[in-house]
Amino acid sequence: MALVNDIQLYCDADENGRITEILSGPTVRPTKQFKYFFLIDKKTEVNLDKFYIKDGELEQIEGTTLISVVIENPTQEQQLEDMKKRMEEMEKMLELAISSKES
Repeated sequence: MALVNDIQLYCDADENGRITEILSGPTVRPTKQFKYFFLIDKKTEVNLDKFYIKDGELEQIEGTTLISVVIENPTQEQQLEDMKKRMEEMEKMLELAISSKES
């Protein structure tokens, strides 16, 4: 499931690249000048504490795990894919229930 880079991120960082100030959202109007601007996805926005800035780029801190994000308004294709996955899981559970009853 691809996430779209539609979140604006304005930020500042210290000399080590650690993000010190953040302003983010789908339609942000900054009231001050920030050093960096990126277009990011929702997953990156939720996990900004696991990122730093290196050579003007947003980089994930090595060894960190990102928290997954549920898309609030999934497309019909995404909803269909989710339903297919749920059906497969339910069919597996049903098969297990039937096979355990037979033994």
